[in-house]
Amino acid sequence: MADPYSDNLIAYDRWSDDQLSVVNTNFLDKGVSYLDFPSNPKSCNVVGSCNGLICVAYKQNIGKPERLYLWNPATREVKHVHEYKINIFSNYYDVLFGFCFDISSGDYKAVRIVIEHRLASVMAIRFEVYSLIKNNWKEIKVNRILPGNETSFGRVLTVVESKCPAIVKGAIYWKIKHVVDYHSRFALLSFDVKSENLCTISLPDSIMCRRYSWEISLFEFKESVAVIDEKGQNEDISIWTLDDDRCWIMKFTITMRPSPFKIVGCLVGKYRVDDQLLLYNPVNNVVKQTQLKIANPRVYSFSESLVNLSLLKQEYAR
Repeated sequence: MADPYSDNLIAYDRWSDDQLSVVNTNFLDKGVSYLDFPSNPKSCNVVGSCNGLICVAYKQNIGKPERLYLWNPATREVKHVHEYKINIFSNYYDVLFGFCFDISSGDYKAVRIVIEHRLASVMAIRFEVYSLIKNNWKEIKVNRILPGNETSFGRVLTVVESKCPAIVKGAIYWKIKHVVDYHSRFALLSFDVKSENLCTISLPDSIMCRRYSWEISLFEFKESVAVIDEKGQNEDISIWTLDDDRCWIMKFTITMRPSPFKIVGCLVGKYRVDDQLLLYNPVNNVVKQTQLKIANPRVYSFSESLVNLSLLKQEYAR
């Protein structure tokens, strides 16, 4: 999702857009610029954006896994990520993707998590990490199948958002839904790229029991993972952040907002009526309009860079 400290936002409608729309938040009157996808846009999904690099996944024919690419729009360099190590043989599975910068190693990493559903109460979770510097995938071993009644994953885990909606301090967060004690609950699935640990995080009590996934938005806010609780069209919006001790704190509440209005990312919202993309400042409670209209937006931060996808590997080889 969008970073409030970045000057540019990239947005696209995964159902209809052939391009990425770029909005400069400092010069809203200059309109919208566009980036062409490096390949067939109709089968493309953005996994994430980091330091000027965009990770995109392309759907293939039925039965074939998505192809992953790293793309630097500033240099027009595109790199196909090598074939995965994990093959999927089950007919019932979910796949999560993530993309993040590992500051401890100076490496860009992609994450692929495969969740295979086996019977009603048992699932298998396997995951692998791609290193841009090493140019390969490494599977992280999970030594046992995870039965729901013995782990924090719950009996049934449902993927709500398969691409990463939040990247915070080297960790990737996805929104999931699982069943605990016969009750459906929303939660977060988190992967730390440095420690390569995968874990679940409970949401605040007022949020975890929401009925619909659209009532909960996930993003990065001032170097913390944050969730938005949208109770109803004409009600206040609550913003919660997770502190270093894994405790949720209600940061602030949006009481004045255009109606109907929906938050789609950090400091970003849109009218539901005419799909106008808006910027919201929680400090002064000011809403500014952009010149972008988009029906089903995914929003990411973006800053141009000259990161060379090939040079990182060459420097590692030395």
